Amino acid sequence: MQKMVPIIFVALLFSGLGGAIYYINQTEKSAKPESWSAFIYKNGYNSGRYDKKDGFDSYPNCKAYAQQQSAKLEDAAWECGLNCRFDSMRQGFHCETMENK
Repeated sequence: MQKMVPIIFVALLFSGLGGAIYYINQTEKSAKPESWSAFIYKNGYNSGRYDKKDGFDSYPNCKAYAQQQSAKLEDAAWECGLNCRFDSMRQGFHCETMENK
């Protein structure tokens, strides 16, 4: 019986560790819905000047808006970004992903 105590202790320790990792992963998942933002670059990607519109619920809706605005500005470059937020360290917007296809 004394030989089983360390084995049971280690098994309980690993079970607790596994449960903690699972719990942390579940709390880290984002519960908010996807939000797409359209970026239309008036003077090209490197100019730093762009028009931005938020609140699109899907990439196709964002893309349609961006292409429409791009056509008005003589086929200006555009991108759509997923869950964008302002990053004060970089002084610009940071998105989970950017697409233009």
